[in-house]
Amino acid sequence: MIVAIHGIRCYPYFAAGGTAPLAAEALATEWAAALGVPFTSTDVAAAYYSQLLHLGTAQGGDDPERLPAGGQRLFVDWVAALGAPAEVTMGPGTLPVRQAGAWLAARFGPAAKAFAVVFCREVHTYVADPDSPRRAAVREEVRRVLAERRPRVVIAHSLGSVVAYEALWHRPVDLDLLITLGSPLGMPQVIFERLSLGEGNEGAKGARPPGVRRWVNLADIGDIVAVPRDLPGLFPGIDAHHEVSLGLVASHKATRYLARPEVGRELAAVLGAD
Repeated sequence: MIVAIHGIRCYPYFAAGGTAPLAAEALATEWAAALGVPFTSTDVAAAYYSQLLHLGTAQGGDDPERLPAGGQRLFVDWVAALGAPAEVTMGPGTLPVRQAGAWLAARFGPAAKAFAVVFCREVHTYVADPDSPRRAAVREEVRRVLAERRPRVVIAHSLGSVVAYEALWHRPVDLDLLITLGSPLGMPQVIFERLSLGEGNEGAKGARPPGVRRWVNLADIGDIVAVPRDLPGLFPGIDAHHEVSLGLVASHKATRYLARPEVGRELAAVLGAD
């Protein structure tokens, strides 16, 4: 049994289906197809949480200056982590946000800038307050699905890797394999310093979550979310790390990561006899 934990931009699954269970089923079907296995309710399930982070208001398009103040700070810090010079990320008011957006679009293209705005909006909603009801509700939904499905494998993409890492520390479960894809877990100032592992676990940051027997990470060489790509440098709990190339257009797409042979080999080693 595999449980999928998605990243950002998954609210359309909810908007189209109208209910979280239907959205979860659609997402699980898509991930199962990408993995190359026929979908059944006993093969792949999704822990779906996107509706819990959606603000229910106009989202502000691709303009970073329309992010909340905390989201703007995340945006600037992310651009700094991508290598922007200091003059781009320092200055009064919204000037750094405007400059950071211009640098990002020039360096990686307008689509990357639009993606970064959506990413920072959802990530800020999750990480801004370690004790926020939204953050707790997302982890609780993951916990509920893990308790119900009792998987041997969890695959987590993008922001989902942050959610999974926190959830597995707050409520440990036995897993044969954790696979993280395009993970921003180590992104300085944006994610790493903001991780919440629960009471008594403050010094465990970077370790493999308790109960997880093997942790594998994949990072595309051009993925602007997987920063730094050398995640084991901050997370020595990772057992195997693979830098891959998904192609410029699809460098963060979950289904492209899922189709990688490295993922297939890891799953076969655990589930091959099932």
